[in-house]
Amino acid sequence: MNLRPHDALGGTCYAMFAFEVGFAIDLDRAQRRLASAGRAGLRADARTGAGTDFEPRPLRVTASNGPIEAGALTTRPEALVTIFDFGAIAIRFELPIEGDRDSLIGIERTVTGCVRLRDAARAIVQRVAAGIGDAVQRPAISDRVEDYVVLHLLPGAGHADAADLLPTPLAARILRGEPGPLSAQEIEEATRCTVSYGPDDLAIIDWNAAIVVDREPQDALAMLEFANVELVEMRHLDDRLDAALEEAFALTSSALRGRRLLAVETGRHVRRIAELQVDATALFESVDNALKLFGDRWLARLHDAATRRLHIDDYERSVLRKIDTLSSIYGTMRDRQAQLRTEILEWIVITLIAVELLALVFRH
Repeated sequence: MNLRPHDALGGTCYAMFAFEVGFAIDLDRAQRRLASAGRAGLRADARTGAGTDFEPRPLRVTASNGPIEAGALTTRPEALVTIFDFGAIAIRFELPIEGDRDSLIGIERTVTGCVRLRDAARAIVQRVAAGIGDAVQRPAISDRVEDYVVLHLLPGAGHADAADLLPTPLAARILRGEPGPLSAQEIEEATRCTVSYGPDDLAIIDWNAAIVVDREPQDALAMLEFANVELVEMRHLDDRLDAALEEAFALTSSALRGRRLLAVETGRHVRRIAELQVDATALFESVDNALKLFGDRWLARLHDAATRRLHIDDYERSVLRKIDTLSSIYGTMRDRQAQLRTEILEWIVITLIAVELLALVFRH
């Protein structure tokens, strides 16, 4: 391949996978189980802002996986593992990139559809989960997995700024994995979530992939990885709430008719609905409070763009609506039970008074 100096690119493709492994993870206990694990946080600089970080900081450890081929790319022999306290584990593979700008087209589609990478990520998660043992509360590795691809490029010396490195039409084709030209509307749609702080950094965020041009991409990668983890958590929680609502509707339709409302089994189901509501609320709050970003700082804008692009805010609204529905069902069941108990007590009192009156009549 004959390249002019400004055509040659140096960078890395990051293949990210997010898994739900349990209700929560005790990070202190997990850190004692993983000797090489350390806490991973964000750097405080002009772009990030002082005091911006994860709370608590997740654990980070490397895991050997051997080289894995994904099309023309091959992973480095180690993967990066990030463990979050709300029960999620993220796996990040690094695949070095060499070539010109046009060689980036198709990488997203090749890496996203690579079964070997996904299987290797799940195998690492299973090893890590087994290694931390009872640090995981209610362990259960979900079948659902969310993947995301980030193409990181270094700013080129022959370009005035990061935006000149990749023209917008080419960036759109790279993000969509499209070898042919795209319409103006599709180009605008693919590149509408763009964040930049200075002339030598740029992040273009799409649904399945992102392009990051930066000399120090660590925080941008952490934000995009966290957004992917948020997505898997929200989708997992949304699935759980769907099942809980189906169970609750079935229970309510049968229990509100007839005498089953006061049955012991119904009481257990009502408590189960309350437990599902509390668990869902606790998990939502844990994920939502894991990272607080305010203002117009670069990192806050990057996370906001990723949240909108991955439709995480839509899932959050869906989850909150279903939690409210569960709460309404629980309240309806409890109120109806209380009303029925009150009616039964009233009839008991009326019956006792009638018996007393009859006894008084017969005595006289």
